[in-house]
Amino acid sequence: MCAFSIAFSAAFQPQTTSMIGSSSSPKRKQATSFTKEEEKQVINHSSSIFSKQYRKESANMMFMDANTDDDVQQEIDSSSALLSKRSLASSYVISMEDDNCSKGSFTWRCFPIIDEEMPEGIGEQEISAMKAKLDLATKGGFKLKCTMLDKGPIVETETDVKDVGALIAILSRVMVQSTFKKFSDLDDITITVPSVDNPSLPTTEIYPRQELLSTSGYAPLFSSFLPPDIALETIEMSDMANGDGNPIGYIPRPLVHKFNVLHRGIGIVVCRDTHITKGQTLPEIYVHRRTDTKRIFPSLYDMFVGGVATAGESLELTAAREVGEELGLTRPALSDELFKCIVCTSYNRCVVTVYTYKFVSGVDSISWQEEEVQWGDFVPYDVVANSAALSIARLRQTGRNDGHASEVLTPCCSIKGNEVRDEDKWDYVPDGLLVWMAWIKWL
Repeated sequence: MCAFSIAFSAAFQPQTTSMIGSSSSPKRKQATSFTKEEEKQVINHSSSIFSKQYRKESANMMFMDANTDDDVQQEIDSSSALLSKRSLASSYVISMEDDNCSKGSFTWRCFPIIDEEMPEGIGEQEISAMKAKLDLATKGGFKLKCTMLDKGPIVETETDVKDVGALIAILSRVMVQSTFKKFSDLDDITITVPSVDNPSLPTTEIYPRQELLSTSGYAPLFSSFLPPDIALETIEMSDMANGDGNPIGYIPRPLVHKFNVLHRGIGIVVCRDTHITKGQTLPEIYVHRRTDTKRIFPSLYDMFVGGVATAGESLELTAAREVGEELGLTRPALSDELFKCIVCTSYNRCVVTVYTYKFVSGVDSISWQEEEVQWGDFVPYDVVANSAALSIARLRQTGRNDGHASEVLTPCCSIKGNEVRDEDKWDYVPDGLLVWMAWIKWL
């Protein structure tokens, strides 16, 4: 998965541990299970963390699961309807409104996420802002209005906000994309958008329509924000997404991360010999450890294969591509979509769609790139659940992963006797842990 801000990475490094087996190819030894009471405490604690932080209005992620009771489903439907008109970029929540859709005029109102009345903590303010009634008089906000003219769209803004010129220019270029299909009879499309240096002043740009419809997608729109020597046809485009995971427009992937734009992604649990369904015996699942040379979160563990959807790509195709690239699994063995959740961190905002992959023993084989993965193996489900719960507890005790530094927390469970197993010291990628908590609630 995409990780937390690089600034947080030092806080989440794993403790020095003795790896299972050799350092080059560790092997999992047989784990001594917790007692039933300890195991129950672990799982209940993880579920309570989710219920407290992620299921309320101040939630860090939003469930979209069809298999719920009527009251919960009504709440989800209401929130989903609101989230469908909201998105995130930089320090703003975006409210998308149709002024007069039949005449091709629509507005994006952008409101600062930070608000003293909103709960503090990583991700909580973003989701609260997306679901809140937004005040048009909010200090520091700005409005973008897109209107279709004869030769192309124009985006106008009136703002006194400083240092937002680049963000306004980026969002304007996403807005105009939705109008291009209206200009199919033109050879050239003229767009007028706020300038980067002074958003209150317009700048006009002309693009050959065929260029915008080229294999590089809408990359030419963003050329002034990209390195001058880069070939536009090599730029990977991603979808800016609304809160329910539907694409709004294309944006170069480097800009997705630079402006922390809400986008689409997937998470896959690779299971041995069966898909996971509710109520069944839980199979072994695949866990891998990142190499110590990774730029972000070296040496941390993950129980998901994750990735970002490219522009216009179906999530099923994204999932198949990622599990093939990361683990060499190319046989069509994905489950249907299980659920979606929103993960918001200071580095990554993503609507994650979760699947399982059925690895068939004796048929499939796993291979990974040595520069990406240091170790990987199938691990009993209860070992992953226990080690993840302990990793969550360690992060919570630092007060750095959920924003509640003043909250006094104790370990989520005790180790049986004086034995500390190697798995108990596994620290997982924080984004993966957020999705794992959503996984526990779904399961």
